[in-house]
Amino acid sequence: MKILVIPRDGNPYQELLYGRLRRHGARVRYAAQLTPSHTLNLLLLPLELTAARLTGTRLVHLHWVFGFVLPGGRRARRAAQCWFALVIAVIRLLGMRLVWTAHNVLPHEPVFADDRAARRRLVRASDLVIAHSLPALDGLAAIGANPRRVAVIPHGPFPAPPLPPPGAHGRFLFLGMIAEYKGVEDLLAAFAALPPHVRATLTVAGACPDPDLAARLRVLAGQAGDRVTLRLERIPDEELAGLYAAADVVALPFRRVTTSGSALLALGHGRPLLIPDDPALGGLPAAAVHRYDGGVPALTSAITELAGAGAAALHAMSAAALDHVRADSWEKIGEATFEELANLRPPRRFLPAPLRGPVQRIATDALYRGSALLLANTVGLAGLGFLFWALAARSYPASAVGWLAGVTAGVNLLATVASLGLPNTMIRHLSAAADPRALARAAVTAVTVIGGTLALACLVLLTPLLPGGGPDLGGDVRSILLVILLVVSTAAGGTLDAGLIATRATGALLAKNLAGGTAKVAALLALTPFGLPGLIVAYGTGTVLATSLGGAVLLRRLPRGPRRRNPFRTLRRHVSFSSGSYLGTVFGILPSTVVPLQVLTLAGSRQTAWFSVAFQLAAFLNFIPSTAAQVTFAEAQRAALRTQLRKAVKAVYALLLPATLLMVLAAPLLLRMFGPEYAESATTCLRLIAAATVLSAGVYLVDAALIARDRTGSYILMNGVNAALVLTCCALALPHGLTAGVLGWIAAQGLSLLFGALLIAVNFGLRSPAR
Repeated sequence: MKILVIPRDGNPYQELLYGRLRRHGARVRYAAQLTPSHTLNLLLLPLELTAARLTGTRLVHLHWVFGFVLPGGRRARRAAQCWFALVIAVIRLLGMRLVWTAHNVLPHEPVFADDRAARRRLVRASDLVIAHSLPALDGLAAIGANPRRVAVIPHGPFPAPPLPPPGAHGRFLFLGMIAEYKGVEDLLAAFAALPPHVRATLTVAGACPDPDLAARLRVLAGQAGDRVTLRLERIPDEELAGLYAAADVVALPFRRVTTSGSALLALGHGRPLLIPDDPALGGLPAAAVHRYDGGVPALTSAITELAGAGAAALHAMSAAALDHVRADSWEKIGEATFEELANLRPPRRFLPAPLRGPVQRIATDALYRGSALLLANTVGLAGLGFLFWALAARSYPASAVGWLAGVTAGVNLLATVASLGLPNTMIRHLSAAADPRALARAAVTAVTVIGGTLALACLVLLTPLLPGGGPDLGGDVRSILLVILLVVSTAAGGTLDAGLIATRATGALLAKNLAGGTAKVAALLALTPFGLPGLIVAYGTGTVLATSLGGAVLLRRLPRGPRRRNPFRTLRRHVSFSSGSYLGTVFGILPSTVVPLQVLTLAGSRQTAWFSVAFQLAAFLNFIPSTAAQVTFAEAQRAALRTQLRKAVKAVYALLLPATLLMVLAAPLLLRMFGPEYAESATTCLRLIAAATVLSAGVYLVDAALIARDRTGSYILMNGVNAALVLTCCALALPHGLTAGVLGWIAAQGLSLLFGALLIAVNFGLRSPAR
């Protein structure tokens, strides 16, 4: 039995449980620990689950949901809830069994935008819910969460060193993490209300991450006078036994609770408990606890009574506490848990029979393997891009999002100008170059120097044409430098990505792009107060990081040549290929970069925001044919074009058609993540653009076929005709509304595909085989 655990926590409960399961033969591994970054680990979780399933893991054991918190506080809770739902869906899609241990009915602190709805979703998806007591199941039922299958297995005791029995000195202790639900404020108020003749003192020890709560506790402690000692700090493990030994009674005045590890830890140290009369704590031994009916007055009375208790009474409560923890041994708990997990029905097969062959080909065929890794890269970037744009749309007005879309579209256009067509050169020639490191160095140098100069010229000439001269980015010089840096980084990143594809380092490509995407989201949250310039800097942060990582990885993979070569002499050897494909590449990028600028110019920034959000979502579909086309281009250097193209067509449309249908059906739900305005105004736009990807996929494959066999003139013609058709149709249709403009896009893609089919027939149809 292989078990994947989410999340790992410092609570000793997990290892005490899994230590026993391992003795029964279980193999346990904690998920979401691949990198030092919590956020990156969380975003990589779907891929980690897939890898675990492929290596034989069939069971996921979830404990707490706090691990799904995203940076950004309250603003990120809806995104966190969507990601949580996605992870659950991935678990179900992979055919894994999901087991949830209900430590709490609801999280102690808000995790998602709607914790109750998230809990109901979790319970519906769980094959087994383990509760520590029957009241926990009652609590779940009260919020509408009714498990299909349940098991009640008590929480085991925590190991503790033997301590002397408690005295009769009126020494009370609260020990543990301090949060509002634990009722420490009530405890301090009760001590402040004690009559002067009551001999009782209190030590409160534990970290309090809430500064407002800590301030209130200090005020209440001051009102209680010398009776109270506050230690609002994390208590080292080696000091725990000393604090328990110095206490006669442990007070845990919970305002709400499902299971209390603090109570079990106190019982393990042989200390009597003062607790509220809560059904969730009904499993604690009556002889070891003193219960009160809630509220500060009742708590004050209970403290008074226990402060006057004799040593014999406290010794009896201590003995009952130790008897209780000995009865619930971890051996019994581990055995019961293992039996419940073993009795779960076997998971369905991960893949139906028709898909097992393609998966086997992915493992053995370079084309399929490269396409699969690039598609995984696309999925990861799609999730991060979705999160970035959703947070931006919810944090800024539509006009600001529209300007951001315009800036990023312009950056992508200028980056293509700056790239000089060198990504195609890298894919085509890097693997066979005499000195591949010199070629890569020459390409990056050319992009940085020559391309940056070209991009600067284009920026200076085109910015005055934008409405109002463009957005206010905080000063002309700074805005130009900011955008130029972003352009050069984007262009260099594309060149390095091509080198990674050419060297079959698509795994490294995936890792570095996920790191850059995570940095982009984190920077967005950190730079929110800076407005639109902060948005653009955040967008660029991820790009610069991914480019730097890509350069480092590629440099390590490329061998040194026999001697150091002049970079521009090396580049000149391949410049004919690059210059021939460069114009075609520029034409190819025009539709996706100029159309948003057309919308910005003709319809304004708000409609640009609606269009761009829809366009960004639908663009994720285009990654399927675009990545397959890149790998087809690379693999066609090693095998017959016709064979590679046929395989690519089958693979692309097998993935694209169901993905397009899903996006068309889910369009309102996807757009609702960006806000009600987008769901209301952009649904039709998203559906139409998604449908158009079925046509544009064919255009991608036509491009790959033409450039793979040096049909440079046809490649340039194909992209030029496509650009002319798209820009003309959209320009003519946009004055009639956004929907009309998108219909113009569809018409242009259809005409382009027909023209591309004609070019394929002319170039390859009369030859056999196409090589």
